[in-house]
Amino acid sequence: MQARADRGSGFRLAPAELKTLLQAEPVQRRERIAEAAGTLLGCIDTYARRGAGMLADVLGRHAQFEEWAHYPAGDAVDRASGYSFYYHAHEARQRMRGEHGHFHVFGPAPTTGRHRTPAAGAAPRYLHIVGISVDDRGFPLRLFTTNQWVTDERWLPAAVVIATLHKLDLRHARPARLARWVEATTRMFSVQIAALLHRRDARVEDKARHIARERLLADRRTHILSQCRVDLASQFQFLEGAGIG
Repeated sequence: MQARADRGSGFRLAPAELKTLLQAEPVQRRERIAEAAGTLLGCIDTYARRGAGMLADVLGRHAQFEEWAHYPAGDAVDRASGYSFYYHAHEARQRMRGEHGHFHVFGPAPTTGRHRTPAAGAAPRYLHIVGISVDDRGFPLRLFTTNQWVTDERWLPAAVVIATLHKLDLRHARPARLARWVEATTRMFSVQIAALLHRRDARVEDKARHIARERLLADRRTHILSQCRVDLASQFQFLEGAGIG
């Protein structure tokens, strides 16, 4: 049994639709996607030469992987940018087939503008950008968004979270090689992640017609609001066919 997802959470972007969305991105953003693809290929080559997968950096000096524990301990935080991530795994019966565990990637909540975080009070100061399920090689299998209660994030519209996604910066997070992997993977799939965030909001709006939004976002029967399967090799191939990477 996987972590409970909203029945309408799954969706798939057809290649033609994905290409249209990619071509609509500004040139600079497409260049950053290409750069991320190159960085990820470099990471894969480095791990292959070391004879160890990305998950070796996840575990670090831990001899045994423990379900629910956060890796690295205390999370990987870039103190300069405010972005962070951690890796963990639910018990086996709650994972999708082939999943070893997943990353949660976070960004800082806005400090200015209409959606700024109040200076005082207990409002969360972070946004959940995306979850990335991976196999035992560390290759992504699925992208997903979560209900608000899952990470106790500051809940803001998709447009705000997407703007935060495009500013992703984990340069000073440690372990450095793992941070490069997470940032590059998130950037390379940024078009799908943006679509997932819009899907998340659409699902919430649809369900909010029948239940108060506050109750919906706190409903522990629903973990996942939107999700899509991904494949690393197919993404590289798609980007190359689209003239990127």
